[in-house]
Amino acid sequence: MFNRKSICFMMALVVGMTMGMARVAHADKLKDILKRGHLIVGTTSTTPPFGFKNDKGELTGFDIDVSRLIAKALFGDPSKVKFELLSNEARWSSLENDQVDMVAQFATITPTRLTRVGFTPRYFDTGMTVVVRKDSKIKTLADVNDPSVTVATLTVPEQIDSIAKAAPKAKVASFDSVDQQSLALRSNRVQAFMVDLPIAMWYAAKDEEVTFVPELFSGFQNYGIAYKLGELSWKQFLDGFVYELTSGYSYLEYEKLYQKYFNMNPPPQRPYAIQAGK
Repeated sequence: MFNRKSICFMMALVVGMTMGMARVAHADKLKDILKRGHLIVGTTSTTPPFGFKNDKGELTGFDIDVSRLIAKALFGDPSKVKFELLSNEARWSSLENDQVDMVAQFATITPTRLTRVGFTPRYFDTGMTVVVRKDSKIKTLADVNDPSVTVATLTVPEQIDSIAKAAPKAKVASFDSVDQQSLALRSNRVQAFMVDLPIAMWYAAKDEEVTFVPELFSGFQNYGIAYKLGELSWKQFLDGFVYELTSGYSYLEYEKLYQKYFNMNPPPQRPYAIQAGK
């Protein structure tokens, strides 16, 4: 039988839990960010052309510039953003712990990840290939499936699983960053490194000693901006921003970024074109 003290304790516990639930339900990430006056973005500095340091030591890249456009939409000022450099493994926990407001870090949308964080609609689509030395015997993806070949992947389970399925005879060495993968190839520790196609194109363009296999391992994959689950207003803002950036009002901005970092136009977003005078 409960005494008066235990009843009072239980009532206080229920009230505390109710208040806590109310705080979660009424949390407004978008208002918090606007009140703070700047955006906090998780990203990378070791994965060109999405996030890297230029010759002046400045952080730049496609994801960096997209983040600045988001800051501009929020505050009218693209400089109102703070970047937190994260490892691939730390991306999701940094969102869950509110260390960052969003992650713009060439993050592939996968069913498993969707159980942990939210993603915007895609802002970039790509696929996986391998970078090799120009004098390599690897000319096709089928050539990777060889016991004499060691492939460098990131320490990302999806990449490791993918190479295990596509080239089960090959050896695998995992690294924390794409820069480390590239260094392993240049030092002949590995014979290839697995990477997203636009990153492979970047390395091949910048290093005359390497090239990439013009094939994709397993179809396509979509990059999304990641955010903490349950933040409805913030989700609505980011979803709307990405949709308009890639297919609507801000498409010209998107086109400029694509040309800047990939020297090509983005995929066409409309099956028609309006021509003046017709």
